[in-house]
Amino acid sequence: MREAKRIRPVVVTIGNEIIFGERMDDNRLWMLGELKARDMPAEATLSLPDDENVIGHWVSFLSSNHYTPVFLSGGIGGTHDDRTRQGVAIGLNKPLVIHNECFQILKSRYGSKFTEQRQRMAWLPEGSSLIPNPLGAPGFMINDIFCFPGFPEMLRPMFLWVLEKILGKSAPTSKIVVKEWYLAVNEGEVAEAIERFATQYPEASIGLYPHIIEGKKQHVTVRLRYPYNRVDILNNLDSLISSMGWKILSRTYQPRDGEVQS
Repeated sequence: MREAKRIRPVVVTIGNEIIFGERMDDNRLWMLGELKARDMPAEATLSLPDDENVIGHWVSFLSSNHYTPVFLSGGIGGTHDDRTRQGVAIGLNKPLVIHNECFQILKSRYGSKFTEQRQRMAWLPEGSSLIPNPLGAPGFMINDIFCFPGFPEMLRPMFLWVLEKILGKSAPTSKIVVKEWYLAVNEGEVAEAIERFATQYPEASIGLYPHIIEGKKQHVTVRLRYPYNRVDILNNLDSLISSMGWKILSRTYQPRDGEVQS
């Protein structure tokens, strides 16, 4: 495990199909969920096009502003529109060089079909190390930047490998508990009281999420995220909501591992 440093994770998904709204960004949601489950929620998330200069700009910005770790998904293949390797090299001001180990892995995997396009996948920013991929070309990591393919069946085991083997986040800790109240009131009616409560308990996170019902009526979900050992926060917010006279349509509770939902 690496020595302790301030964790400021960023999730970056890359692809014109994402930027153009042609495909759902499921990889981003999955990675964000895995980070949150390990008590290292992302500080930011980006979606970028297949443009090495745009990718390079943001890699440089994130690196120089001490965001770490940075997870990039997509664009590390060997086709003309895969530009992530080039973008990372630009952002870190490093040349692309043939990574000999990666080249041999790819040569062994593809044999007589080891085309020029597939050989491009072995050109990595100088100083890169490999992220193993049992299903295809390796990913790579450099300077706390971790690059994965966009295929979910490849990304997911590789991402978990990085969390466990490189970052030492071996399993979800489930130290954050989530409770929701779905209220038949307008968001504006609860905002002041909830804001006061949130100020009183800065160690918790409280969100208000309004819903439009039948095009006119508004309901709101109050979502509390609190440390598992601070049940007093849960009880106090529940008491506040009950005492305000707001109509509670439902309560939901996300228990910690091993708990039974009451």
